[in-house]
Amino acid sequence: MFGRRIKKSNTAAQSVQRKPARDPFEAVPMVAEGVRTEVGKDGVTVLVSATLVPMRYARLLGRFLGRERIARVILDENGTFFWRQIDGIRNLGQIANAVRKQMNRPEMEARAAVISFTKDLMKRNLLSLKVPLTPNKP
Repeated sequence: MFGRRIKKSNTAAQSVQRKPARDPFEAVPMVAEGVRTEVGKDGVTVLVSATLVPMRYARLLGRFLGRERIARVILDENGTFFWRQIDGIRNLGQIANAVRKQMNRPEMEARAAVISFTKDLMKRNLLSLKVPLTPNKP
């Protein structure tokens, strides 16, 4: 009860090999289902996403009345350029490189901007990422 505690050996922890972290820039962005692009006034790009109305009675009434909740996101010039780069083939690294050239920014700043904008679009369910099963080796 009051005896010395036996320390666990670190050999078990050392024998487990961790998988190397995947490079987030290998992921391929994909437009989420139900998202469409419109051109608004002054040529701005507007992303439109329709979802069912919230739970409970509103959803029940929404089904009978055919109502959906429509979310619109207006993109600026840089956001529009990023959105046009998404084709289901280019990965985030290639898009970051294109953004770097377009904005005339350092590589690290362009990469940070791409990651930030991707997170924002994913939070709004406008974008999803397709992660390759095996990492690409140069």
